[in-house]
Amino acid sequence: MIGLKRSERNVKQGVIIDMNDFLIAYGAQKLGKRADLAEVIYNAAKQDLKGLDDLFKDNGNARQQVFEAVGEGFIADYFGDDDPDQRQKRADALTQEAISYLGAHLRDFDDWENN
Repeated sequence: MIGLKRSERNVKQGVIIDMNDFLIAYGAQKLGKRADLAEVIYNAAKQDLKGLDDLFKDNGNARQQVFEAVGEGFIADYFGDDDPDQRQKRADALTQEAISYLGAHLRDFDDWENN
């Protein structure tokens, strides 16, 4: 989040939380509610986001249409006229940051989903 103003950092963190909320909700639909859902999702995605495709058996729908699309929308809003390659690099970095955030807040997301 270096280089962003405080209000932009707050928005970015909100986007990261939204990305993960959507992913957890999707996971609950596909895998059912379980006490360790966030951990299962994180473990599938931490090395490579395409691990979500195997986990959900959805040909990349969750990864592309649920998770990455939210992050790409944020990038387009804040860096709209960027070079497409730069925009993609920012989007890729944001998705990795979101997965790292999920890994650091597993219990929070599991508690949210199970309540």
